[in-house]
Amino acid sequence: MTFAQWSPGRFNGALAAVQLDRMQILRDQTNRSLSKQGTAWPGSLVFSLPMGASGDGRLAGRTLSFPSGLLANAGNLPELRTPEQLDLVCVAVDRGWLSDMADASGCALAARRIRTTPNRLHGLPSTNQRLFQSFEDIFGNLPELAQTLEHHASRVALESLVADLLLEALSTGEGDDLRACPPHKRVVDKARAYVMDNMDRQPTIDDVCRHLGVSRRKLQNCFHQTLGCSPAQFLRVMRLNGVRRALQNPGQTSPVSVGDVAAHWGFWHLSRFAGDYRDLFGELPSETLRRARA
Repeated sequence: MTFAQWSPGRFNGALAAVQLDRMQILRDQTNRSLSKQGTAWPGSLVFSLPMGASGDGRLAGRTLSFPSGLLANAGNLPELRTPEQLDLVCVAVDRGWLSDMADASGCALAARRIRTTPNRLHGLPSTNQRLFQSFEDIFGNLPELAQTLEHHASRVALESLVADLLLEALSTGEGDDLRACPPHKRVVDKARAYVMDNMDRQPTIDDVCRHLGVSRRKLQNCFHQTLGCSPAQFLRVMRLNGVRRALQNPGQTSPVSVGDVAAHWGFWHLSRFAGDYRDLFGELPSETLRRARA
């Protein structure tokens, strides 16, 4: 998975994972708005199920309201813009195995969705409180769980429990089909691809508009509809996150300086850059580099 931080302040998060034979269960808790995207292993489905959230997120150019969950193909996880506070459980599960379980259980609607779904949103009904409680039990005492999962019977029992609850969720409500990409998101995707492909020469907003053949007003509206920010804000946040990733992974052979990294990402006023970096990430760039080296 890749992440970029959007809301200002020091980031705090926790990530825990439980690996089973045909399933991986991951709990991701964050305190800042992030954009995140990733993939899972081929042949798997990924359920993203929010346990708690401070507000709405954004997905595929649409508002994603809590407690909606997402079902997606492993190789095509759409970019998610998270709310400020999020407690998210992701379950990656073997598609063929889950499909067989659906057939054996007589869950016709769930079986059809497993076989045909591209990216689909599902509202989680109140009956899924059992699913959430199961996740709380799983992550409540991980050292103890690790001991029990050394036994094959325990792994099978846990996989079966979670699979049954996922099938129950898929058998309730229709959900929203996300196959169609809204026009405003297509404009944003093209703008982002152009900027990232030409990062060395730091294209301006006017460069992007000329490349796409759209007006500044149209570009502005598309970004606000898709990401809830202006194109200039998007470029600034992406460049600051690019600097942060570089500082967190300093080269092993040649020394890295904050000034060189900042200049590479188009920041020419270093003191103003340091202030913007601190406002977004809650620390100076020199602190990020010092901690990475340590």
